[in-house]
Parts: sequence; structure tokens; C-alpha cells
Amino acid sequence: MAVHKDIDRGYAWVVLVTSWLQVVISAIFYYTTGVVNTALLENMQEGVVKTSWVGSTLYGTMMLTAPVTSSLTNVFGCRISAVVGGLLTLVGMVAAFFAKSVDWVIVSYGLTAGLGIGFLDISANVINGHYFQKYLPLASGLQVSGGGSGMLIGAPLVRWLLDTFGLSGTFLILGAIGANTCVCGMMFRPSPHEQQAGTKTPGDLTRNLVDQEVEEQPEVRTSCLQRLRSTGSEIWSAVSNVSFMLYVLSYTLWGFGESIIYVHLPNFAESKGTSQQNSAMLYTAMGITSIIARVLAGFAGNDPAIGVFMLHTGMLGVAGVLIMMCPLLASSFTQQLLFCSIYGIYSGGPMALLNPIIVDLLGVKQLATGYGMVNFIAGLGLLLGPPFAGFIMDVSGSYDVSFACSGSALVIGSLLSLGIPIFKRPSATSVSRDREMDMAVSEEYRAVACGTEGQ
Repeated sequence: MAVHKDIDRGYAWVVLVTSWLQVVISAIFYYTTGVVNTALLENMQEGVVKTSWVGSTLYGTMMLTAPVTSSLTNVFGCRISAVVGGLLTLVGMVAAFFAKSVDWVIVSYGLTAGLGIGFLDISANVINGHYFQKYLPLASGLQVSGGGSGMLIGAPLVRWLLDTFGLSGTFLILGAIGANTCVCGMMFRPSPHEQQAGTKTPGDLTRNLVDQEVEEQPEVRTSCLQRLRSTGSEIWSAVSNVSFMLYVLSYTLWGFGESIIYVHLPNFAESKGTSQQNSAMLYTAMGITSIIARVLAGFAGNDPAIGVFMLHTGMLGVAGVLIMMCPLLASSFTQQLLFCSIYGIYSGGPMALLNPIIVDLLGVKQLATGYGMVNFIAGLGLLLGPPFAGFIMDVSGSYDVSFACSGSALVIGSLLSLGIPIFKRPSATSVSRDREMDMAVSEEYRAVACGTEGQ
């Protein structure tokens, strides 16, 4: 296929719309673990700590497998990665339909579906980074607004499915919803970057088998091995980048604190006397403001006077303070609704900045590798957060201490991110932009000089 020039225009907007829809479907799974957690406690009654491992396993699997999913995405492309993710999500949810214990739900819903969501997440984010350069912060903000949309509709939808079809029926219907991401993935036409890197698709491999001689087949394996070696060198380069590792640690602490909110918010609300239906509506309030915040953060990230690092630091710090104040100020449903609305503003914004920050620190060529590393290390926080909060709740008898720990993690993450600009290296993207700016200034200077000579 010839290299097409749809960067920042043309088919790039088709990719943005389909990746947005894929993010919406992924977010339905990601942000409804708290509602599912409540249903598991009611149906299987195996304790808060053990049941919390269901949601944390989905988060952890999605993140901890990121180096594998990003490497496979580098080799086979975003289209194949998205289709595989949709199929794994379907298989996992169908297996959860037959679950009779929390252990089996952890394996099916947590591990299998979590791996599928990991493929969907990385393919949607990477393809967006390949098709946009000048408008990348804006495109990222629009794309991750799909996460807020999934949060907006996910919790009420799952609550209605649980009330109508029960836990098993809900798992089966969610599997069917997840399978629709296969259609989104088929719309991911190989990007110019993937074509230049020689990404292999099943069609390429089939044509090689039919059209090439047997002695030419090692070239296919050699190309894949070269891509894997290149990924290994990219990982080492990212690890040695101090500013990137500071961002990874900041993001990990954010994941630790946020996972506690997403998994335990319904139980916290119900412990204050809120009904199950109203506790699910809290995610709707959070989703509405999160959509607005993600889009606005994308616009603000395009303004060099503001900067993505300042936005990340400020939003993370304010979100942490809000979580710490939640047990004191959210004793009624109205107060909980107000908290979730405000919290959605500050928690949604940093998601829109993930791609632009990685590209700024590492360059677009290392986007898939950097995204995989961020998710892998952050997966530790997502994996440990909900069980930790459940343990603290069992010991103390309330969620006050758990939420205080959650908010503290976000504040520490915000403080760590202050060091990112100090140790920042000039990325390939910023270097090329500087060269373009220097060339423009030089041309302008020559034009002025010629005009002066003419006078």
C-alpha cells in the first residue's frame, strides 16, 4: 500500500472517530468495576477484600501486560491489535457468564477480558498518535473524551442490566458490546508510520507465502526480529530518560489513588445511605464533567504558554485534595453528586495529556513503547489500590482512611511531576519543530534584508 498523507487531515478524522468509539466501549468496562463489585458482593458474598481483586485484576492485567501488547502492536499494527482485543474481551465475558465463584470471575473477567481491554486501549491511543502531529493534543483530548462518555453511560447501563438480566446475563451482554470493537479496529487503516516501519499484517504474510519463494521467507522473520530488537532499544532509551521515569512514577501514584475511587465509590456511597441506583448515577455526574475537562485539556495543551506539564501537575494535586476531603463533605447523595462533578473535572484532564506528554518526552516513534511502559508500571498501582482500600476498610470499619491514602497518593504524584521539566531532554519532535521555526525565522530575515537592499 502506498504511503498516504492523511496526517492531521483526511482519513485521520475517520481514525479519530472510530478510536473514540473504541475508547467509549473500553471505558464501559473500565469504569463499571465498582458497580460489578457491588453485585458480586451481593451474589457471591466472599468478602470485600477478595471481591476487590476482580476489579483490580482487570486494571492490573490491562496495565501490566502493556509491554507485551505494545510490542505486538509495533510488530503487527493497530488494526490487528484492536481485533484481537475485541475477541479476547468477548471470550472473557462469555466465560464469566458461567462463573460460580469470585475466583473464576477473576480469571475470566479480570485476566482474559482485562488483556482484551489492554489491546483495545493501546491500539486506540497509538493509532491516534500516528495520524496527528500538529493537532495531537486536541485530537487526544477529543479521543479520551470517549472515556468520559463511557463513564457517563456505563454505570447506569450496567446497573440496569443487573436489575433486568442478573449478573450472568450482564456479563454476556457486555461481551457482545465489547465484540463491536472488532469493527472499530478494521477501520484502522495502516498509518504512514506503520508502513514506513514495515509492520506486518496477515494479508502481507499470506501474500509472502503465495508469491515468494521458500528461500525468501526468512526475510519476513528477520523483519519481525528487527522490530522486536528496535522495541528493546526503545525501552532502554525510555528507562534512562529521567523526566519520563518521573512521569511514570507520577502516573503510577495516580493509578493507585484513582482505582480506589472507581472500585469502592458505590460501596462508600451506599454506606452513607445512598441507594444502588443513585450510587451508579454518581459515575454519570463524574462522566459529564470528565468529558468537558478532557476536551478543554486538549485545547489547553495546544497552547505553549500553558504547557502539558503544568496542567498535569495542577490537576493531579487538586484531585488528590478533593479525594481526601470526600469523607468529610460527602455524607448525603447531593453532596456526593457535587463531589463527583468537581472531581470529574480534575481527574479527566490528565487523561487527555497522556499521549502529548509521551510524544514530548520520547518522540512519536517511541509512542507505542512509551505508552506500554507507562501502563505496565502504573498497573502495579491499579492492581494494589482496590485490595489495599478493602483491607483498610475491613480493619477500620469505614472508607475514611482509604480515601485519605488515595488522595495522598495523587498529591505525591503531583509533586513528583514538578521535576519533569527540569530533567526533560529535547525529543525528536521538538527538535524538528525547532528546526522548522529556525528555518521560518531565517526566511523572514532574508526577506526583510532583501527588502532593505531594494530600498
